[in-house]
Amino acid sequence: MRRTFLYIIIGVIIAVCLGIFFSIERAKYGEVEGKVVDELSGDAVREVKIVLDGKSTTHYMSKTYRLTGIKPGSYTLKVTAPNYYDLNKDIFVKKGKNLVDISLKGKEIPDLKGIIIFTEPKDKGIEIEIRFTNSKGEGIVNYPCLPLTLEGKLFTRIGTEKKYIKGKKIFEGPIELFWDSKAYLAKNKAIIPWEKIHIDQKEKKYGILEVTLHTPQGDFKDTSDDVKLFKEE
Repeated sequence: MRRTFLYIIIGVIIAVCLGIFFSIERAKYGEVEGKVVDELSGDAVREVKIVLDGKSTTHYMSKTYRLTGIKPGSYTLKVTAPNYYDLNKDIFVKKGKNLVDISLKGKEIPDLKGIIIFTEPKDKGIEIEIRFTNSKGEGIVNYPCLPLTLEGKLFTRIGTEKKYIKGKKIFEGPIELFWDSKAYLAKNKAIIPWEKIHIDQKEKKYGILEVTLHTPQGDFKDTSDDVKLFKEE
């Protein structure tokens, strides 16, 4: 019994000594931590890799990072992620915590070959979802937020969805875009306010919307021929 108690005391002493030793050792080094996000949307950046002093960390989906055990001194922080521009940032690491926030600039939407739009009447206006498609015709899921602009023309539809012609033009011009972080396929959305659409909603007509999306990778067009020109009750 006494021998067991003695072993416990010795174990506690060793643990305390090791804790003190490692605390002293850690105090000699620095820690670099901070946020890492998309420059425009503020979203987490997928598969971002951060390298500093031979140490690295890769995050699949996180807005924060942390690197420990860095000797004080001057370094170049290297950050890479698919579909983003590489970032090299010169920093000076001191002992203790060092806060370094990172914003990555989107480079491209991977294998972008076209767009598909969907529309839905909302309280504020006609909301437009913009989905990107690749060379296989599949929807593109993971992509950065890019500086895009959208313009469109909206006509009344005369006839049915299967057989119709364009009627009166009721809107033309730029359409304001916004980013929806929670969306899966259509993070880029837009809205045409009701006050800009020259039509009586009581008539409950349908319309034809033609849009052109301007991107750093070129212009892409699509048409929706079943646009509800009225608020749903």
